[in-house]
Amino acid sequence: MTSRRGRLKAGPFSLAALLLVWASPSLAQEAYVTAQLANEVAVVDLGAGKVIAHIPVDGAPAGIALSPDRKTAYVTRPEGQSVAVLDLDKRTVTASVAVHGGPLGIAVNPKTGVVYVADWYATRVVVLTPSPEGLKQTGEIAVGKSPSGLAVTPNGGTLLVANREADSVSVVDLATAKETHVIAVGRHPFGLTLSADGSRAYTANVTSNDVSVIDVPGHREIGRIATGDRPYVVALAGGHGFVTDQYSNSVTAFGLDDLKPAGSIDVEDHPEGIAASRDGKSLYVANWGDNTLSVIDAATLKVTGKIAVPDGPRAFGDFLR
Repeated sequence: MTSRRGRLKAGPFSLAALLLVWASPSLAQEAYVTAQLANEVAVVDLGAGKVIAHIPVDGAPAGIALSPDRKTAYVTRPEGQSVAVLDLDKRTVTASVAVHGGPLGIAVNPKTGVVYVADWYATRVVVLTPSPEGLKQTGEIAVGKSPSGLAVTPNGGTLLVANREADSVSVVDLATAKETHVIAVGRHPFGLTLSADGSRAYTANVTSNDVSVIDVPGHREIGRIATGDRPYVVALAGGHGFVTDQYSNSVTAFGLDDLKPAGSIDVEDHPEGIAASRDGKSLYVANWGDNTLSVIDAATLKVTGKIAVPDGPRAFGDFLR
């Protein structure tokens, strides 16, 4: 499942969302790239444009999310059926928490620090709660089939889950840990991204080649935008959305107001994870096929640089600090 060409696209070991960060407004200076085939998390100095450290993480590391204080990373390990806990200042793995099944997408509650892990092989999200003794599994939440991308609203009250095989998004009330609404979207939603105020969500729909736009308070889809082939995950910056198109080797830009395509940006081979810098001026794209990060100027919609990274970069989730 982790060979470069012989894998299911946007499958359990593919990377992708989600995700905006609701913590410090400081500018992103480092990227933490899950390099699945290299079995590591690569630390990239974005200013210098190079990898400056390697954190070994076995088990085909895939999804990543950062704690509210930006000092800890949580990394899903699909082949290790667990979540690795990383101290980002010391650049070491401090713990591994078992999550049986297919741990893939991951998100952190910005208010409580609780970690949510999507089990790709099931219909559940696993709940991991920080404690003085470490991260502990404290429950699970029933959702749709093959959950992938996750995002938590800025107030910490709602979890949204992209259910790939159910063509839907689950809305979960975190006070009760219950699904309260199911929103129909395009075919096979994978990455899921929230706007900064939590009012809109965007899913990259892998097999219908479009992005669904969701009115979060209204619990309904309000629009779709055509993309390139096999969209993976969305990032937001400078009044635009940007979605990676795996099979088109491109990023489709679209307007957040008019919900219309604004251009196609050529990147490298098989782009997957994408995230925006804190100032909204740059986007960073993990290109699985040629082991690079593409740097995009959000204003000009042009590629301005390329950074070499280790083998099999996914960067599915919140990977900038």
